[in-house]
Amino acid sequence: MINTNLIKKACFTGYRPEKFPFKLNDEDVDFQILKSRIIKTLSALIEDDCKIFYSGMAMGFDIICAECVLELKKIHKDIRLICAIPFKDHGKSLSYEWRKRYFKILDNCDEFSYTSDDYSNTCYHVRNKFMVDQSDFVICWYDGKPGGTRNTLKYAAKKHRFIINININSLDEFSTTQTIMDI
Repeated sequence: MINTNLIKKACFTGYRPEKFPFKLNDEDVDFQILKSRIIKTLSALIEDDCKIFYSGMAMGFDIICAECVLELKKIHKDIRLICAIPFKDHGKSLSYEWRKRYFKILDNCDEFSYTSDDYSNTCYHVRNKFMVDQSDFVICWYDGKPGGTRNTLKYAAKKHRFIINININSLDEFSTTQTIMDI
């Protein structure tokens, strides 16, 4: 059996669709740039022997990143996508479009687990803490807005995780002058 403690791991945290300053569709140039930066970041991490990626499966950034990992799995057969789902009926709460994408990811991921049985006011925090605790890297899209992404990044910084903010326009307390290519 492979000792997964020696394998580098990364997780994702970012906004839901309504918090992004652009539309999350393929016609939007900023969205195309977002996806390109996700793919470049993932590719650089894979080259640095990061093989396991955790997605929290929320609408927006989490699902987009999971889809990018699945796309890269076509080339890199040794990478794994693990979905950390905040509670058992989470997928039912998503809009129709995001729910289709969510279940397609679950059908193609390597593994999934529920971090809580039922919804509670702490289930997303429990999920985010679980993913950060498993990871060496935290990949985010963050521009300073308060909320779950900010709270997750604060926890990741406290745990000394390497935070990669792919929002190149961000100047926040988690941004660094170090780029992904410097890893």
